[in-house]
Amino acid sequence: MLTWIWLILPCLALIAFGVALRRASELFAVRVQGGKLSVLRGRLPPALFSELSDIAERAPQSDAELCVVSESGTPRLLLRGAPQPALEQAARNVLGRYSVSQIRTGRLRAP
Repeated sequence: MLTWIWLILPCLALIAFGVALRRASELFAVRVQGGKLSVLRGRLPPALFSELSDIAERAPQSDAELCVVSESGTPRLLLRGAPQPALEQAARNVLGRYSVSQIRTGRLRAP
């Protein structure tokens, strides 16, 4: 019994380390649900939130989570949920105008 505990503890530590590493590169996460946009984690500029809200209003049937991570110094969009090419491409187009430093200094924060 004791040997199982010593095997499980390092596995749990590795999983926690992996989650922490993933969250360290995450800039923000927003949820699109029923045409409304809400901030889940992170911070972003109000102008970016406004533009993403306009995109969410044009896709009222969508239910997805948009995660933006910093990858090689540029923001990268990850879409979680059902594939929606129009929503994803529009969000990428808007996100491409912002740098990582602009996003990190955003004033709008998650509650």
